[in-house]
Amino acid sequence: MDIEPDGRISTGLDWLDTMLGGGLAKQSLVVLAGVPGSGKSILAFHILAQAVQNGGNAMLVTTTHQPVSKMRTQYSNLSFLGPTGIFDRLEILELDTDIEGDSLLRLLNSIVSRVQEHKVGVAVIDSFRAISDVARSRGQLWRFLGTLSAQLVENNCVGLLVGEYNFPRDLDLPELAMADLVIYLEVDRLVSTDLRTLRIYKMRGGKYIEGRQAFQVTNDGIMFLGSSPEQGGIDLEDAFESIWPAE
Repeated sequence: MDIEPDGRISTGLDWLDTMLGGGLAKQSLVVLAGVPGSGKSILAFHILAQAVQNGGNAMLVTTTHQPVSKMRTQYSNLSFLGPTGIFDRLEILELDTDIEGDSLLRLLNSIVSRVQEHKVGVAVIDSFRAISDVARSRGQLWRFLGTLSAQLVENNCVGLLVGEYNFPRDLDLPELAMADLVIYLEVDRLVSTDLRTLRIYKMRGGKYIEGRQAFQVTNDGIMFLGSSPEQGGIDLEDAFESIWPAE
């Protein structure tokens, strides 16, 4: 997988790469957080697809209790995923068969062994909340995350934990404290449309562009609105004008 000279990996979205100072830091633990319907899984698929396009191996760990065939159908209309055949090149690990009956150690071993076996450079767990709910205590979840993070570093892999979170209520959860990067997606449910926004909540070891960035979800995936992320946030009037142009 191609890695930039500064050790960053492209997300597949130039706008987001600019916000992050060049992309995702290699070996990092990332949380993609947000409310239902905000575009978390689509963002994760952008990152997985980019890893495959760059010649690397990428893995989706699914805990969503739905068949992979259904997931393929749901996302096949995305131009960067279905028509390109990239979905079928992803390594898929299904942990949804009896996740409640498994121990965290068994789940961890399943993930790490697959990363090692296939030399995975980017691994997405969607949804991580299904795994964290298995933990009997916060201490157990901390140990799971610490071991997972160490194994990702050892295997030169970026880990992305996707889940439904509500900020600021959930900011003290172990996975958010442990993460090197937290990306938060929101949806403002309005009368005429839904306004989706993305912001960087935290990033260790580097500068990032602050503020909420508006985007739409189209057949091409996530499309940011506005002229440049360097502007440092959205102007609501400009965002609405991009979605519903004046006649």
